[in-house]
Amino acid sequence: MSGATGRLGGLVCEILAQKVPREDIRALGRNEEKLAKLAQRGFTTAVADFADPESLERAYSGVQRLLLISATGPVDARIGLHKNAFAAAQKSGVDQLLYTSRVNPSDDSLYSFSPIHAEAERDIAAMSIPATVVRNSEYIENTLPAVFEAVETGHLVMPGKKGRVAHISVDEIGEILAKILLSDGHEGRIYELNGPLAVHREEVAALIEDIARRPVRAIPNTATEFAAIRRRQGRAEFLVRMAESLFRTIDAGEFETVYPDAEHLLGRRPVSMLDVVRTQLSRSAT
Repeated sequence: MSGATGRLGGLVCEILAQKVPREDIRALGRNEEKLAKLAQRGFTTAVADFADPESLERAYSGVQRLLLISATGPVDARIGLHKNAFAAAQKSGVDQLLYTSRVNPSDDSLYSFSPIHAEAERDIAAMSIPATVVRNSEYIENTLPAVFEAVETGHLVMPGKKGRVAHISVDEIGEILAKILLSDGHEGRIYELNGPLAVHREEVAALIEDIARRPVRAIPNTATEFAAIRRRQGRAEFLVRMAESLFRTIDAGEFETVYPDAEHLLGRRPVSMLDVVRTQLSRSAT
């Protein structure tokens, strides 16, 4: 599985290790120091760099089911990196592919990263390898720093002035990915993974206000202002542009549809954004 030294990939490794021998899990990544730590714990490891096709072919050789977590970086670079990974999977004889995509992977989406996943899904459809695609919504955990900051400042900095987002927990994404890797019948499927409730940022602000017992206001009012906040935080320019587009994408309603796939795959109702915020703030208050 790719990205094993990252947050999501590492999580999936740990879940899989509860079900199968660690030596049967091939943890792939670029960070050799982190890979060495995984090897010490019994995982099979290999260096796999999306920018180095030969390393990918070596790493993928003999792999039955490959979890390919999408790369990071600017749009054009990521598209090329994914093409390297798909070509290596095909050449190495991988039996089955699982790819992490994004909500509404369309060239017409307002989200600046959507073309990455639109092209990836086209490439996957053209491959002879049976594949499964999961389209992940915004992660709940990515919003928690803003939630805790709002407790201190009274300002909740979140994108989207009028739109709603059906966030999903990265923990539950990890659980779903592990289940797909360990079971049959997912070939050719596209799963839309999001939470059970599409939430407006004002609802999050109201919940924080209720628990923290202080006024909380959701800001900013425009995508341009949100981009400026991210730029002041020192984010790379491609991430600033992504943040600006995310604000507009949310307000256009691209993240608000709630799908049943996550609940079906988990076998239970996923946690919602409000569930996690309530739990986290109540815990920190005790």
